[in-house]
Amino acid sequence: MFISKLIALGTEQENFSATNKIRLVNIISLISTFVAGIYSLNYLLILEQPLVALINTFFVLAYMITFVFMYFHAAKNAKVWFFLILMIHLYVSTNIYVTNASGFHLYYFLVPTGAFLLFEFKDKIERIVLSVLAVFLMVYCENTLNLSPLIVLSAEMNNMLYQSVIITNMLEVIVVIIIFNNQLEINDIKLTRQATTDSLTKIANRHHFFEEGESLLRTSNFHQRPFSVVLLDFDYFKKINDNFGHSGGDLCLQEVSRIVQNICRENDLFARIGGEEFAIALLDTTIVEAEKIAELMREKVAQHLVVYEDNNKKYQFSCTLSFGIASKSGQLGSLKSLMVDADKALYTAKNEGRNRVKVFQSANKTKKVP
Repeated sequence: MFISKLIALGTEQENFSATNKIRLVNIISLISTFVAGIYSLNYLLILEQPLVALINTFFVLAYMITFVFMYFHAAKNAKVWFFLILMIHLYVSTNIYVTNASGFHLYYFLVPTGAFLLFEFKDKIERIVLSVLAVFLMVYCENTLNLSPLIVLSAEMNNMLYQSVIITNMLEVIVVIIIFNNQLEINDIKLTRQATTDSLTKIANRHHFFEEGESLLRTSNFHQRPFSVVLLDFDYFKKINDNFGHSGGDLCLQEVSRIVQNICRENDLFARIGGEEFAIALLDTTIVEAEKIAELMREKVAQHLVVYEDNNKKYQFSCTLSFGIASKSGQLGSLKSLMVDADKALYTAKNEGRNRVKVFQSANKTKKVP
């Protein structure tokens, strides 16, 4: 529980991308603190180097200060602090504790990838400065020999440490690629949802309906399967907005959308294509089946009471829908032509009194649903 709170530190009121990066920084800081603490115990208890253990303990405390920055919602400062402490720690480990034969300085390779992964896109200066500094320190440590290390390691031990650093760097690259790929997938899903979903009703929007609807119609034509389109429009929706305001109208749109969506089948495409106008593409659905589905929707919506509260007053009101239906005949017709036919049927439903379902017929006549 404590660790979970620590990882979530500083994520309040942040957007999705920033939250992920802050959580990742907190996880890395937590791991760095833990590893540095283990090294301090190793220096003190196994290698019997109290001075090295004391110096390393200061780095443990320094890594923990990252969480203080996060607590005060200074995420950028926390990231800069963490990377600076990490680079100083690597310098001390390579040029004071031991020598560059240990390979500790190769951990500087982690800084550029980490900086570009964890900083926001707008933090270009921080990314570049930290990356350049890491390259400079790596080159410096590689070409500087520590003649009086506090800990003298054997050639075999240095070789083992060097190999462990190489392996860790390779694993880090793999982890970074996985994290970056996951972020791309998550962002792609989020962007796709935003581009295809109506923000108010959470169903498909106009663009997605026509794009996906054309695909469904092509599938229908290829397999010679039935295909129907239903247009539905609110009756006297302006009166709802006039009486209960746009917030009342929005609530009505949301509740009716949920009712219709619950009746739609898994493969039906339901979308908001205008202010109070909606459309449904029905694959594998004959004109008779589409009538029955539309009639059920009409009845459910007419029976529903919308409960709206405003200024501590509760209001109840109902609304109705008019439906127009068209179905393709054979291999002919496009989605646009079907929409035109369904709109003609909807127009007839409006003229004949609203709150009814009308079907378009090729002979330019409409048939009332019993």
